[in-house]
Order: sequence, then structure tokens, then C-alpha cells
Amino acid sequence: MNLAELQSYFARAATSGSGPLPDLDRVFLGGPALSAEARIGIYNRGYFYRLLDALASVFAHTKRLLGEADFEHLGLAYVAQNPSQHYAVERVGGAFPEYLRDAAAPALVVDLASLEWARLCALVAPNPASVASPRDVDFQRFPRARLCFVPSLRCLELDPRALSAYAGSELSSAETRCGVAVWRRGHSVQHVQLETAEWRALVCATSGAVLSRVCAEFDSGAADEDIERAFQALSRWFAREWLERVAYGDEAPR
Repeated sequence: MNLAELQSYFARAATSGSGPLPDLDRVFLGGPALSAEARIGIYNRGYFYRLLDALASVFAHTKRLLGEADFEHLGLAYVAQNPSQHYAVERVGGAFPEYLRDAAAPALVVDLASLEWARLCALVAPNPASVASPRDVDFQRFPRARLCFVPSLRCLELDPRALSAYAGSELSSAETRCGVAVWRRGHSVQHVQLETAEWRALVCATSGAVLSRVCAEFDSGAADEDIERAFQALSRWFAREWLERVAYGDEAPR
């Protein structure tokens, strides 16, 4: 075994999530105090506990809700099955919310982990090419326009208690699920719970629907009030800098 092969073997041994590699005692020497397997085990445990630390840095509130012991148990099992694939080690948690769901963790824990992961994704998302302003709007064509959102915006449907758990507030009784928007403005990541009609409108807009269809989500039969609610929601989207640009097609507005 040459040096390059030895280095590759050591890397596999130190990062193996499925036990010692074959021929370990032939490749590495043991000693009176520690066998070759025990020596490599020190590096192996260190590797996975560093990944666990990276996981905890992203899912700090989930860890608090689960408790130290349960988070360590679930986290170590997760990183053994989902090795780090990115040079930024904190990205190792990409599948952690889904893993918690498959592991039958409480739905509140899964939702809190989903919120924390969305916040990290918003933090590291690319900067927008531009930020749209109401001054950019062509009101003659606006009803047939489509909104292009900034890369950091994430839309989640969560148990509202996940927001309380994130804030460290007392958990209320179970309620219906709610829509939550997560985004980065400057260097600050924010999230907000949306009223039902605004949430439906945002989901509709992010799917590529034209503005006339988006605004129809506010239709309750009271035209003046519906128009005001739609106007206020769109104004908030501009004010929060969710919009990268307003796209116009060739179709004439209705």
C-alpha cells in the first residue's frame, strides 16, 4: 500500500459510519494499551462528534426541545447515515428534518427543525440581482405580471407552536397549521407568520401565477375590503424586499 492508498484508507476508516473497515489490524498497528481498532476509533468518534456539533449549531432550538440525550442519539445516527457532502460542514443537516419525521419524532420537533433549516438556507442564499420597488410597477400591465422573488425567500407550513419554541416562549395549545415566510434582508434572517389569505396568495405567486390570480385569493365577496387587503399584502412584500423583479409577458391585461 503506497502513501496515497494509505491516506485514502485512513480517511475511510476515520469517517466510516458502519463499523471498522476490513483488514484494519493488518494496515495499522495496535499496542499494549490500545488495539488498532481502538486507536482508529478515537478519530472516528471525533469526526462524528464534530459533525454533531455542526448539526447542533444549526438546530440549536431543536436540540433544546429534544433534550441533550435524545438530540445526541438522533444526531449521531443521522450523520452516520448522511455523511457531509459539502465543504461548509453546517450543510450536513439538509435532510435532518426529514430524518426526524422518518424516526417518528414529534411533529412539533420536525416543524421546528424545518424552520431552523429554512433560516440557514435563507442566510446562505445568493444575493438578489436587484430588489423591486413599487416605482418599477407598470400599473397598466400589472394584473398580468408575475412576481420574481429573491433567492432567500422560503415558504413553510408549520405548527404555530414551532414559532413559540424558536422564540423560547411558552407553548400554547395545538392550533391549525400556519403559513410562514423566511427570508434574509441584508445580513439579518427573519421569519413571519402570515394570515391565511396572504399565505395562499404568496404560495400562488411563488408558483408563477399572474397577479390577477394571486389577488383573487383575497376574494371574500366584499370588494372594497378585498382590494385593500390585497394592496396591503403586496405593499408588505415590497417593503420586506421579497421581490427581485416584476416580470411582464406579452399578453394584454384583463
